Amino acid sequence: MNLPDIVDISMGGGGKRMDLLIKFIGEKIGLRNSEEDLIGPLDMDDSSVVQIPNDRIVLTTDGHTVDPVFFPGGNIGDLAVAGTVNDLMVMGCRPLYLTLGMIIEEGFSFNDLGKICETIGENLRRTGVRVIAGDTKVMPKGSLSNIVITTAGIGLMERDAPLQDSAGRPGDVVIVSGTLGDHGAALMAQREGIDLETNLLSDVYPLWPDLKEVVLHEGVRCMKDVTRGGLASALSELATKSKCTVEVVEKKIPVDPRAKAICDILGLEPLEISSEGKVVIVCTEEHSAEVIDLLLKADSGKNAAIIGRMIEGRPEVHVKTEIGGTRLLDKPYGEPIPRVC
Repeated sequence: MNLPDIVDISMGGGGKRMDLLIKFIGEKIGLRNSEEDLIGPLDMDDSSVVQIPNDRIVLTTDGHTVDPVFFPGGNIGDLAVAGTVNDLMVMGCRPLYLTLGMIIEEGFSFNDLGKICETIGENLRRTGVRVIAGDTKVMPKGSLSNIVITTAGIGLMERDAPLQDSAGRPGDVVIVSGTLGDHGAALMAQREGIDLETNLLSDVYPLWPDLKEVVLHEGVRCMKDVTRGGLASALSELATKSKCTVEVVEKKIPVDPRAKAICDILGLEPLEISSEGKVVIVCTEEHSAEVIDLLLKADSGKNAAIIGRMIEGRPEVHVKTEIGGTRLLDKPYGEPIPRVC
């Protein structure tokens, strides 16, 4: 394909130049039709038409504006797939399809665009999810920063009932699937030029099908992926919706020492920092050992830990500190780190 080095404004105009851009994106991602499609993405109609063999459809939508676009351990393409797939999965759902919208700044490198699209394709193949529809726009230089990606996700419910944030009960155990804050800390270290001679990487990762057995386990009441606002936001929402106090033990919460060091330098609370490949799981106490065992066997759950439990009380989060006290962990007032996902 004969292309210039950068995306130019004519490629967003709906003509032959736009056809080149769309063809490039489709080839790099590896779009394909399937036998289940009545109208597939390669037909290039205004919409795809697919057959859904179950009427319990799960939908989600997301936008991705990360800065920088490439960060230690990933890029915006990883976030686009992981963020959408994980949102579907924590509802007790098998992700099936994505729609993909790209808004590209004029002058963006085709080399970088190709890397992003290849990353999207790799993640799709790993998860068994397909892009079935999309849209591409090119904006004048200076009107946005590099590239913005929007997605919608479609999946099928795999459990008898959805996993909802409101399902937690007093006595339930609270588990995290691994170290927290890796994504936000790695991104901020790059953004702020912090060189600690560490190799801390973002934890961005689509968790389906890696955690499929956890999702389907009978003892799991609710799951929540840890994104903006970190563990603080995730636990606060679970406490509020379940109408319970969430009590966690600080020394049991897994935080990578490198992430903690970066947060200390920047004056940030590690428990408010984004992860993009970790989940909080609330399960019954009798099944907690089984859930932990499943997590430890999964690639993305090697550092899983029980960090606390739900108890009767006000809908808030209590952290038992290492010196014997208790502090309140509240949902952040605003976004501690802008443009992390």
